[in-house]
Amino acid sequence: MDVNEIEAVHFERVHFGIKNFDLAIIFKDFITFKRINSIPIEYIEELKSYFDEIGVIYSESLAPFNWNAILTEIRENFDSWLEDGAWKFLQEDVSLVSGAFSG
Repeated sequence: MDVNEIEAVHFERVHFGIKNFDLAIIFKDFITFKRINSIPIEYIEELKSYFDEIGVIYSESLAPFNWNAILTEIRENFDSWLEDGAWKFLQEDVSLVSGAFSG
């Protein structure tokens, strides 16, 4: 996987007392994403540091997102998504865990 192709990453199922979390990797084409499931929690800070070092935006939530719906919404309303702060919605609205962003 080429890190230059990564647009953003999102840590999912992150909450107190968990043993594992998932990681969604969103690619710059806004079509493709990969999910890595059940990563041991002891790696979360190391991964955040790595993504920070290479300049990849990351965020986290309690539940997994519907990335197909979110990416479709972004592609269909790209200018509005940019005007609304792009990935900022991931940090503002945890109610998005089950659907697309509402911009």
